[in-house]
Amino acid sequence: MKRNLLLLGAVLISIILVVNSTKKIMMFRSTSQKIDDLEARLERLREENRQLKEELEYKKTDQFAEGEIRNKLGLVKEGEAVVIVPKADERETTNEESQGPKQSNWQKWWDMFFGS
Repeated sequence: MKRNLLLLGAVLISIILVVNSTKKIMMFRSTSQKIDDLEARLERLREENRQLKEELEYKKTDQFAEGEIRNKLGLVKEGEAVVIVPKADERETTNEESQGPKQSNWQKWWDMFFGS
């Protein structure tokens, strides 16, 4: 009887140790996965930081400032000409007005090859 009780106690202690060890192993794996994910995120952030620094260095240059002034204010150097391109909706109305009545595609091809 005493021996059975001792054996039962040893089995219970073994089960408790196995359960606790399994929990620790699972927690270690989870932590390891989190570390891997965070290291990958850190690498992405470092790359993004490097790109932003490059962009900042470019934007500090006179070349960038001159380009912005030219684009936003429409300024030009002496001897250059400014070309203003109409917006898409303005071009469509201009083309429609110059065409006259609407023609189907095959009629346009016919007119182009054989004249009207």
